[in-house]
Amino acid sequence: MDFKNEFSWSKSRDGVFCECKRKYYFNHYGFWDGWKADAPQRVRELYILKNLSTRQIWIGQVVHDIIKYYLIKLKSGEDVTSSHLIFRLGKRLKEDFECSEAGIYKKFPKKCGLVEHEYKMLISKDEWDELFKYAEECIMNFYNSDSLKEIKKEDISRWLFLEEFLSFDFEGTKVYLSIDFAIKDGDNQVILYDWKTGKERDVEMDVQLACYALYVLQKWNLSPDKIIIKKFNVALDKVDEFKVTTQIIEDIKSYMRKSIKDMKDTLKDKESNIAEEGNFSKTSNVKSCLRCNFKKICEIV
Repeated sequence: MDFKNEFSWSKSRDGVFCECKRKYYFNHYGFWDGWKADAPQRVRELYILKNLSTRQIWIGQVVHDIIKYYLIKLKSGEDVTSSHLIFRLGKRLKEDFECSEAGIYKKFPKKCGLVEHEYKMLISKDEWDELFKYAEECIMNFYNSDSLKEIKKEDISRWLFLEEFLSFDFEGTKVYLSIDFAIKDGDNQVILYDWKTGKERDVEMDVQLACYALYVLQKWNLSPDKIIIKKFNVALDKVDEFKVTTQIIEDIKSYMRKSIKDMKDTLKDKESNIAEEGNFSKTSNVKSCLRCNFKKICEIV
């Protein structure tokens, strides 16, 4: 069965487009059909590279997965210990790291693959150990947090585990997003939780969070003042709370319209979502190039 590459929008897709148009092409068009056994060599390689993560993104994803595991256990009535969470975290990190280091992702691209291993970057054992310690601190910060205490006080029937890949229609374009956790209380108010693992604290309402609010408005037909967003940086143990306003909703709609238009304007055929590599320019930002998972392909173009 052949899958059709249909146009869609997400905050991550928008981020790649803003970072580098050529990377955007590789990430959303050039890799297509790379999973097939008879895929051309270059297409197959783009598919492999597309699935790589940097060590920072990987750590963030694993921390998110452990937090989700813990909350699901809580909802089922099992309050697992912090030591169990740290054990599970360590086991996952070890398995992922060894899988990537062994290059298993080259044969099975959906397995963990890290940019650092693909490009043989000189990352010392101390640096890796520090990264794993950082992940442990994130989990312990969450486990001991006031946010978790607040969540536990709510009736578990109001806990919402939203699907891994949510989507909604925005003016004819499918939009994808992934919300970490939510609670819908007795006053028909929705509290959205977003876990962050970065070393820097962003205290602003960003595009991603505004997009979450827009989704919730559509799903439950709420007014903006019924939505509260809590951004919890588990690395820094800091929470920033935002109230959604009509202006925030209008601003995100305008942002998305422009982003979608800019993306479609680069296409060879907008109706069929067909792209041509030459229409996607390379970034001039050297720092972006150095950490890009596609650089081995891009350098020979």
